[in-house]
Amino acid sequence: MLDKYENTYTFWFENASSNVVFIEYTDSLICFDSSLYPNKFIEMKKIMESKTGKKLDKVFLTHWHPDHSFGAIFSNANIEIVMNYSVYDIISNLNKSYLKDLSSNAGYNFSFIRNHLNDKKLDLFEKTNHFVFDNQIISANKIGIHTPDSTIYFVKPINLLISGDLLFSESHPEKMLSDESVWKKVLNELSINFNINKITPGHGKPGGIDVLRNQIDYLNVAKNKRKEKYENYLLTELII
Repeated sequence: MLDKYENTYTFWFENASSNVVFIEYTDSLICFDSSLYPNKFIEMKKIMESKTGKKLDKVFLTHWHPDHSFGAIFSNANIEIVMNYSVYDIISNLNKSYLKDLSSNAGYNFSFIRNHLNDKKLDLFEKTNHFVFDNQIISANKIGIHTPDSTIYFVKPINLLISGDLLFSESHPEKMLSDESVWKKVLNELSINFNINKITPGHGKPGGIDVLRNQIDYLNVAKNKRKEKYENYLLTELII
């Protein structure tokens, strides 16, 4: 499915595969994340270049997970990959056994990842950075939560939040290393401090601020269910 908002286009998938966001500017295209497979990424790239008449110039990564980053890294596209240093450090140090298992499961050879990174032009930043394209400012902020390197991007003045896997829409979120209390705190701060008009989550259908609020509700329900399960366990122990 292709969702359009202002000068942005989001490829999202009903099977909850990772989303890819393209933004059209006067002279070029940029995108955020790139799926797992290079051929899938290249197909989306071709669709958008044909649709807009612009060439894809830069790919911004939200975090290291292969389903968000490997499409661009292993493609033969002439692009610049933008990411924070933590994303680069994790990806460039993935061990051979992990890549071998992933290759076997995915049916694609993801070995020699450092060679592929060396073949790409890279733009690395620390925790935060700002990028200007035409009349828009894209603010990058490494916030962690989902993974230590997870980065969100906020596009002004259209007030678009590209959340990576900080947010899932109509699908179960992958917790990974997340602390739920910190996760909810960050989401609440975003809802208060950012005038969000549109959200493209890491997985699932794009939407408005309701995507963020639904995520908070989901976390609250999950916490209550675990508490109820624990209390029932204690009650059973006492009865026995």
